[in-house]
Amino acid sequence: MTRILVADDDRAFRLAMTKALGRMGYQALEASNGQEAIEALTAGTADVALLDLQLGDMDGLEVLRRAGRTRTRVIVVTGHGSIAAAVEAMRLGAVHFVQKPIDAPSLVPYLRDALVEEAPAAADEEDLGLVGSSAALRRVRELVRKAGPTDETVLVTGESGVGKELVARALHETSPRAKKPFVAINCAQAHRDLFDAELFGYVKGAFTGATQDRAGLFREANGGTLFLDEVGELPLEAQAKLLRVLETGTVRPVGGVREEPVDVRVLAATNRNLAEAAREGKFREDLLYRLHVLSIEIPPLRERREDIAPIALALVRRLGRERNRELRLDPTAIQELERYDWPGNVRELQNVLKRAAIFSSTGVIGPSEIREAIGSSIFGHPEARATRAAPPPRPAEELTLAELEKRHILETFDRLEGNVTRTAQALGIDRRTLQRKLRAYGREAGDES
Repeated sequence: MTRILVADDDRAFRLAMTKALGRMGYQALEASNGQEAIEALTAGTADVALLDLQLGDMDGLEVLRRAGRTRTRVIVVTGHGSIAAAVEAMRLGAVHFVQKPIDAPSLVPYLRDALVEEAPAAADEEDLGLVGSSAALRRVRELVRKAGPTDETVLVTGESGVGKELVARALHETSPRAKKPFVAINCAQAHRDLFDAELFGYVKGAFTGATQDRAGLFREANGGTLFLDEVGELPLEAQAKLLRVLETGTVRPVGGVREEPVDVRVLAATNRNLAEAAREGKFREDLLYRLHVLSIEIPPLRERREDIAPIALALVRRLGRERNRELRLDPTAIQELERYDWPGNVRELQNVLKRAAIFSSTGVIGPSEIREAIGSSIFGHPEARATRAAPPPRPAEELTLAELEKRHILETFDRLEGNVTRTAQALGIDRRTLQRKLRAYGREAGDES
């Protein structure tokens, strides 16, 4: 279990943070003063430390000086920050400098960027496609844990791209049927004239081209789970046949003369309001009742922005593995992601990150790559276009500390004509720290002569 040291003289902050980190799957340790923080850092008892700058008996920067080189990655978290303190903290080895007030979920991107290995709990959630810490997603995970082991039908609802199939797979993986087939079909893309044959199978000679028997998806999923995505697009005739299967537990292949038993759990998903469709006569009310034994609603990404960062980080890790390339998401890029409304939800986020990875020549995805990738989105939603324009420059007093730090470093770098050595000397930080920051900002070093 990943260990996080909370070094802060504010007892209320320590208590709230350690409890929240514990709920998120981290092991939280505490240090209430500078001496305790130094001992923990030098002993290497934590993987990451959240270090306050004012620890009562000692300044946080002094803690960094006395601790010296340590395997613990340090994130300075303070309500009394300044550019000078941020630069000095970097020079002393801190990997991030974050201003209070901040809660544990908002720290997740910084924690994950600092960690060499991810916490097991985060990996487990990624495997289930349920990454995130919002109250809405915690509710979804709770429902999956409760509904997964049952054999009831579940209707998963939500906008396109929110991850309905991922939730269906999580329900399957947490059920006694997990080792049996998971078979999925998108009802909106199925050929209407051949839908019965796809679902129920057919016998040889049932129609032109039926040269051999075919089992159909229900029998392919026997013992396991059948997932009907966009079930609201089913033709009414197919709805009647599906209802009969759910009621009798048997299927009749097209052209067949007898019913065949099947043992299948049915999960369904839709982005439509099926109750309204039933009132309009476009969806069978009796089928709706059969499908709606349990319901799980996934809110759109714009309503749970705290999930954007952990989802993005998980997707970037996956992209890096798939492309055998070191990829990293800069925290300033995460801020850019969180400003966008994501009309295409997680699916659009995934596509944007794929494009941003292509745009990045250094392996660090920064805000410029994110803006370029969002700008070339194919979704074309009017509300998306309205949010794609870069926001106007904000006055310095409205910038975050990270943005102020970036502005100060880049202005100094440009003033000294891109000379890394002179810029590092002017800022009072070492060359490697400056080069790491410049790479994160998407800037290349100039001539050292």
